[in-house]
Amino acid sequence: MNSAEPLREVLDGLRRQHWEEVEVFHKKGRSRTMQVSPYGDTTSLRQEEGWAVRAGDRRRSFYYAASGPPRAVAWPEADGIGLRLPSARPGPHWSPPSTLDAPLIGEGEARGFFSGLAKELDREMPGAKLLSGYLDDGSSDSQLVSSREIQVRVQHRVASLHLEAVGPTATTPSIALDIADHDARRFSPAALARRLADLLLVSEKGSARPRDRGEFILAPPVAAGLLAALGDLWIGPEAEERSTALIDRNGRIGSPALTIIDDGRLPGGVLEAPYDGEGQPTRSVTLVEEGSFRQPLLAWWQTTSNLKRSSGCSLRPGWRDLPIPGSTHLYLQPDPSIRAVSLIQSLSRGYYLIGLAGPPRIEPDFTRFAAPVSGFAITSGQPTGTVARAWLVGSVSTFLSGIVAKARDLTFSAVGGGMVGSPTVLAKGLELRQ
Repeated sequence: MNSAEPLREVLDGLRRQHWEEVEVFHKKGRSRTMQVSPYGDTTSLRQEEGWAVRAGDRRRSFYYAASGPPRAVAWPEADGIGLRLPSARPGPHWSPPSTLDAPLIGEGEARGFFSGLAKELDREMPGAKLLSGYLDDGSSDSQLVSSREIQVRVQHRVASLHLEAVGPTATTPSIALDIADHDARRFSPAALARRLADLLLVSEKGSARPRDRGEFILAPPVAAGLLAALGDLWIGPEAEERSTALIDRNGRIGSPALTIIDDGRLPGGVLEAPYDGEGQPTRSVTLVEEGSFRQPLLAWWQTTSNLKRSSGCSLRPGWRDLPIPGSTHLYLQPDPSIRAVSLIQSLSRGYYLIGLAGPPRIEPDFTRFAAPVSGFAITSGQPTGTVARAWLVGSVSTFLSGIVAKARDLTFSAVGGGMVGSPTVLAKGLELRQ
């Protein structure tokens, strides 16, 4: 039997009941998780299958979801809310990544990874310990058919990793790190140990600084965290109005170095896919280009008059979830000609900030922000001290217009249901406070 045939049978049955708009969604997934902690190690293998239906017309509709394969059931009563579904739209050719067919990481492999990471961390910082680790390696296969002639299949492969570590002294605060990739086997114990050791170093040795200005080098996790916190400036129908308040005399909301893109089919991206959760083609959308606002990130139903502005950005994390608009790979475009180390070496006096101690705080009107940061003081391109328990503060417009250079080391972080990325950034005009 064709894998889409059960979905078609449900679809045809509902159309025979004279429903004008019908969508049937089916998703199967499996994952292996391993958690290590001082209290012991646990592993599990999960498999899940479920499906959902949206059906209605202009006056009424219903939603139904259940586990298992699609099948005819007693449908719920429709309510008084109408339903409109998108029409089929062709997308460009897409080649799935080779990692889609790789087997899930084995229990022995996962144990070896955590053991190797603990050894590498102790080598980087003697006495430092891996407090806990959580690794989830999973794959999913989704299919969607609709009365609007949509019939698409989307496969995902995502491995997510959460780590917590503590330094060699009792006074060192613990730190955490979250990353994601296509395949758990691509996580490097040596590279992760270096990142953890750097964060532990500034956490242990760092001190609060007096109020200070200067130039700031923002490592990818810091810049990406700020980009994610400012998401309402470029995501959704109200984004254009919000961004208007930041336009300067040159008609820009940021510096010429500011180009922000969202790309649902980013080659090599963790969430790379040809279609979104409603069967619309994904694509690369430039939201801000060289400081000028171009368009917000919009789902098809948020573009009332011009479908060309829609972005294929409806997210559907699970079979129970209704589609919601959101970013997939939102990132600050890097400069392939600049190395991160050259930005640091060019700093005469300032700070290299490598970590966020929590989410940035953004004022409701997007006038100012404050981000808890840690890192290094820099003089003549060399570290001269460590910084912890500090806040990077400033106006949102100053941050966006103060980005004067970017490196080539684009790195993504998992934020909410999507990925947000940035290279190392040189920013001016901000302030460090206790």
